[in-house]
Amino acid sequence: MKKLIIPLLAITISLSGCNKWLNVKPEDKFIEEEVFQTPQGFKDALNGLYLRLGSNNLYGNTLNLRNLDLLSQLYYITGEHDQTLQQLIAYNYGDDKVKVLIDQIWTDMYVNVTNVNRFLENVDQYGAVLDDQSRALMNAEGHALRAYLYFDLLRMFAPNYTKDPEATYIPYYDKTGYEPAPYATSSFVVSKILDDLKIAEDILKVQDPVMNMNVVDQTFGVYEIGDKPYLQFRNYHMNYFAVKGMQARVHLYQGNKVKALAAAKEVIANQTKFPWITSAGISNKSTANRVFSTELLFAFENQKLYNIFDSQFNGALEDKAILSAGPTPNFLKEIFENWDNDYRNGNMWDQTAGKSYAVFIKYKDLTANNKNQYNCRYTVPGMRISEIYLIAAECEENADQGLVYLNELRQHRNCAVLSSSADLSNSIMKEYRKEFYGEGQLWYYYKRTNTPSILSATAKGQKTIALDQYTFPIPLSETQPR
Repeated sequence: MKKLIIPLLAITISLSGCNKWLNVKPEDKFIEEEVFQTPQGFKDALNGLYLRLGSNNLYGNTLNLRNLDLLSQLYYITGEHDQTLQQLIAYNYGDDKVKVLIDQIWTDMYVNVTNVNRFLENVDQYGAVLDDQSRALMNAEGHALRAYLYFDLLRMFAPNYTKDPEATYIPYYDKTGYEPAPYATSSFVVSKILDDLKIAEDILKVQDPVMNMNVVDQTFGVYEIGDKPYLQFRNYHMNYFAVKGMQARVHLYQGNKVKALAAAKEVIANQTKFPWITSAGISNKSTANRVFSTELLFAFENQKLYNIFDSQFNGALEDKAILSAGPTPNFLKEIFENWDNDYRNGNMWDQTAGKSYAVFIKYKDLTANNKNQYNCRYTVPGMRISEIYLIAAECEENADQGLVYLNELRQHRNCAVLSSSADLSNSIMKEYRKEFYGEGQLWYYYKRTNTPSILSATAKGQKTIALDQYTFPIPLSETQPR
């Protein structure tokens, strides 16, 4: 395990009788005062923030593994599958069960925003019990986590930024309380996100142990610094380079390619801290690092990940229950351009897993007797170095230089380099399709680029998508009454 599994004590939130997330209230003030009397209380609370984000309801399944990739048409859904899945891939956001699903995403995201806000308030109020480095890091990580959450809220519930940045779409809260905030413009929310990331950047550049690590994803105990063992797995925390990666994401979302490229280049200059996966890392099936954990700038940990695998991807499931690419190899052949030796292909898809077709095994547990020694277990990617190369490729003014970044990624996926930048945008899109299966990022790419039709496993070809179907409606539980 990378972290102790400790419940979130000081900022646990429980739903009241009303479904509206705003009525969700933090634990009693007395409990907070008790918990935050010691450094360990702060460590437990920060750990709790990350664990909640990695849970099944958020990035541990709903967002990264399941729903956004369903919207991206990456899974084959038939008339025998659950009705909710059928309605979701049809973008029928008015379906009652889909409404519930979207409402739950909204609620869980804002509950965790409230958790982060409360944590930051407690750092301010009770942080004197912490040493200077710990207090600074916790403050920085809290701001970065809030930015991460709001950015995805905006990407899900607001149209593309360039459509109308001065229109209002989601409320913004940077402190706890019981009064509803007004809906904020996209430009305001983005400015607050960038403010949080700047606060985090300035602190982490000085205080983050990641700055002195040669390789961030190290074996157990390497970076247990004195009495601060929680510092060792920095890519499971919002570290300095994850913050720079987030800045690249946000600036590209804004359409500011110059700033996005600058942030991406700083990460790329430190790529050796996040080394590319090698054939040795995936050659042994019993220990194969199928999530390429060495490359992760930021990751979530979900201790129920293998239960999720068994309930959604396991080859033992009935055809009407499994999430797969379909009963023929055609969809995967098109995704991977008929190249079986792509590291993302043969290592993440298995045709010997109980079906006559390939099943998705990216999140299957290791089978080696010593599997607990491997850092990649329970890991769900939040941001990886390859995305930074794709951002750089897209943002370079010179297409030939953009191709250099793209080819760097392709080489490290055991793919031939491309000789021409003439169709660079399409080549970048194809890498997003290969790279982020089971990670949710493809949906955001399609939306940001206003892609009018996308390759569909279910349709067995291109599926047209209206641009407004890229945006979730604000749940009724938020708007009625407010």
